[in-house]
Amino acid sequence: MQIWSKSGTKPHRIGFLLFDRFSNLALANLLEPLRAANMLLGRKGYEWQICTPDDGVVHSSSGLPVMPTVGLSDLEKGDLLYAVASYDHPSHATLTNARRLRALAGRFRIMAGVDTGGWLLASAGLLDGCRATIHHDLLDAFAERFPSIEVERARWVRDGNRITCSGGMAAYELTCDLIKEDHGAALLLEITQLFMSDSMATPHALTQVRGDRRVEHCLREMDAHIETPLPIPELARRSGCRQRDLEQRFERQFGASPLQVYRRLRLNAARRMLAAGGLSIAEVALRAGYGDASAFSRAFRLEFGLTPRDIARNAPVRAAAQPR
Repeated sequence: MQIWSKSGTKPHRIGFLLFDRFSNLALANLLEPLRAANMLLGRKGYEWQICTPDDGVVHSSSGLPVMPTVGLSDLEKGDLLYAVASYDHPSHATLTNARRLRALAGRFRIMAGVDTGGWLLASAGLLDGCRATIHHDLLDAFAERFPSIEVERARWVRDGNRITCSGGMAAYELTCDLIKEDHGAALLLEITQLFMSDSMATPHALTQVRGDRRVEHCLREMDAHIETPLPIPELARRSGCRQRDLEQRFERQFGASPLQVYRRLRLNAARRMLAAGGLSIAEVALRAGYGDASAFSRAFRLEFGLTPRDIARNAPVRAAAQPR
């Protein structure tokens, strides 16, 4: 099912409605992949606003205060509204909040309840007749309280223009799934690399970009050979298929050839090294598998629209080690 409407370069607008004692883990896992997507796209693919029911400061379940960026009445129309709640959901399920959520449903194409946010959507009548999930500790109570909802034990459920998500870790997976749908698996691969410390071993990172064991194995080989790139025929041999077969599999998964994906992985690694600071451009080029720094700079600029020096210029300055 297509969630996002195609909008070209126009950013998708997302609202976050935070209820007191919300899960900060859920908020971070919803928001950070969007921030990373914008960074990797080199433009605003997503923009967001944060609001609260009473326009005041709310506190996460860990006590972290969060100030809204916009008043509820000034929240712009958008594509997706996340209602994020955790503890104290019974006290938030008021007639006033139900009216607020129904009004927001008229301003956003998609309404999503995260953690116990699904309970609040249900209380507002916004999940009637839908399939939905909630934090698994509340599944039975949720089903009893809202018999018109088809309750499922799932990480998240998408039914028409309604989404429900079970909790903080599932929120990351949900956001990745939406980004993949919007921009393809190649961008998602970059995001999972960014958040998984360059590791391709994290199961979720692979399940979002695979469905094909040969492609999965090839990605592992690519990731393990950034500094000394393998030829595509050798990658195909190690993946247990012919080169033409591998190319067709990558085209299905990424809409790109193995060579294009491999180059992007190497340049992504270079970009992270440059942003971290401490290495010369020539050394970064070598570590990304480029023997010629000029060729590296040309490839980098073609891929990102920026030069390696542009990235290195904003890197933190690392102080020299002091003698003991």
